[in-house]
Amino acid sequence: MIVKATDAKAIAYTGNPQGVPLLRLKTRIGDQALQVISECFSALLQLAPTDSLAMVAGFLFDPKEQICELAALTLGESRLEEAFDLLRNCWQQTRNVELRRTLLLAIGMLRQDKAIDYLISLVAQGKDIDAKDAIAALAIYREDRELWQRVDRANRSSFK
Repeated sequence: MIVKATDAKAIAYTGNPQGVPLLRLKTRIGDQALQVISECFSALLQLAPTDSLAMVAGFLFDPKEQICELAALTLGESRLEEAFDLLRNCWQQTRNVELRRTLLLAIGMLRQDKAIDYLISLVAQGKDIDAKDAIAALAIYREDRELWQRVDRANRSSFK
């Protein structure tokens, strides 16, 4: 079975849920090209978000760090409300510094109030490395003056 990244995009574009089983199979089989897996994750969350969320989240604990990162970023891009707890729980469980950084970025990408509040709480109360990573994750909002005032207040409160 050959499924390319463009095939996964096309399946998602059709909006037809009949493509879901093929996408699930491809993610389970894997692919040398990580872009293919990434597009399959995205297509699954577009076509069947409720049914695919747990499957994609399962890859947060894949032995291959790159697959974990792809799953995290895809969940962040999905902006699904349920993705926040999955990403936060994975962040709390993992010790891999790079993966933790990616997970915080994914949390920021959700563009949800509770996700932003969580990142700001890390700025205020987290370890130095977590606070720095949370600030980096919030950089996607650099044009939001009000948000950066909150980040600045949280950062100053951490020095008390």
